[in-house]
Amino acid sequence: MDKYRILFIVNPISGFGLGWEIPYRIRHIAAYKHIEYNIRFTEYAGHAKEIVEQAKSQNYTHIVAAGGDGTVNEIGTALMGTGIAFGVISLGSGNGFARHLGFSQMMTKALKQILKSETTNIDVVEINGLYSLNVSGFGFDAEVAHFFSTMKIRGIFSYIYSIVRMWFRYPGKRYRFHVNGKTWEEECFVLSVANSSQYGNNASIAPKASLRDGLVDICILKRPKYYQIPRFLYCFMNSKIARLPYFSEIQCTEAFIEGDLAKAHIDGDPYTLVPPVTVKVHPGVLKVIAPKLSHKKDGGKV
Repeated sequence: MDKYRILFIVNPISGFGLGWEIPYRIRHIAAYKHIEYNIRFTEYAGHAKEIVEQAKSQNYTHIVAAGGDGTVNEIGTALMGTGIAFGVISLGSGNGFARHLGFSQMMTKALKQILKSETTNIDVVEINGLYSLNVSGFGFDAEVAHFFSTMKIRGIFSYIYSIVRMWFRYPGKRYRFHVNGKTWEEECFVLSVANSSQYGNNASIAPKASLRDGLVDICILKRPKYYQIPRFLYCFMNSKIARLPYFSEIQCTEAFIEGDLAKAHIDGDPYTLVPPVTVKVHPGVLKVIAPKLSHKKDGGKV
């Protein structure tokens, strides 16, 4: 296993401090006894990207992000075009990108997958100069991300509270789309820009999405009526949202969107943009570790 030289970049506050366990877990995995690896803990916002920039000249074969979706985005996008294999140890509340690639949510198993899985090149989506690995968007989910960021206690229960609170406060907005040579206006409750299939926790917003097809999925959801909510939740959590008549998923290489788009989220983190918004795909620019490719039962779909 001398081909491996791995750097783990760990956000120690993700997962209620679970990241501090990573050195202990690695020491108790036999396969790592013959692997050269280093562990760096982030100390402030933006530190992960600085660590990646330093590491690019240090002959690492793999760089692994241990943290939530924000940490994953910061490290993964900094590795675009480097040829260094990118892996994920999930410590966040959603972990949609890691789930799509097939990484276990159990730390020890995910650490083992780093050494046993194949690699592939995936697309990255650009939104007004910002880069997205997973799912970004506007509308309801952006409102949720902005409210969630103000909460003192993070985690899945706080996220659910944010969703419920904003559900009854956000009315939806009208946008103008220029996609695949067509122009139209549409009222949206959720407007997502998807590179992979789910927000996290198996909540799928883009069932057609693939990280390797050179396409971005523009997902439009009109506000469900109250009596439609049970079916919506069932379909949303079971990758069957395409069955809903008030949902549409448009695949393209580039999109131009006009409207009230200032409030956005990029892979779950809140951002304020200057509208209009241009979305485009950068095909195959990031090398990733993809456990799904190593399991025949998954059909190699990433």
